[in-house]
Amino acid sequence: MEWSLATFHASAFVLAIVFFLYSRDALGPALGGLNTLVGLGLFLALWATTYLTTCRALEGLDLLREGDQVLFARRAFRWGAANGMAFLGVLGVVLIASAVFVSPTVLLPVLFVAPFALLISAVVGALVGLIFSAVDLALLALARGALDVR
Repeated sequence: MEWSLATFHASAFVLAIVFFLYSRDALGPALGGLNTLVGLGLFLALWATTYLTTCRALEGLDLLREGDQVLFARRAFRWGAANGMAFLGVLGVVLIASAVFVSPTVLLPVLFVAPFALLISAVVGALVGLIFSAVDLALLALARGALDVR
């Protein structure tokens, strides 16, 4: 279950960003600096952090029990924040490593901005985690209702 939820969450998150950028006519400029390998690497990093945090959020829970659904929403909020920070950490390591080899002058601004970016990534990750937990629970209820009809 964790595997499919992590894939759904990462894919839906990326798709939402693509739709948002497309609606603002900013998709071309945003993707202009990416090549296929970098884009795939970014998606794999997002998927990996999402998978690990989804596993932690679901650990020991049975989403068919009412009490576990509330606990899942709280855990999704917390582990969503961790996912946002973990993904930013991956990006930060790549950026710092490239700065050391390409342009060391970028290093100081990156280190100055990092604490603020970490806070923002935690807030965004927590909100996204909460939204996805609501979507997951709604889809689970819908599937359970469809099975009860039979």
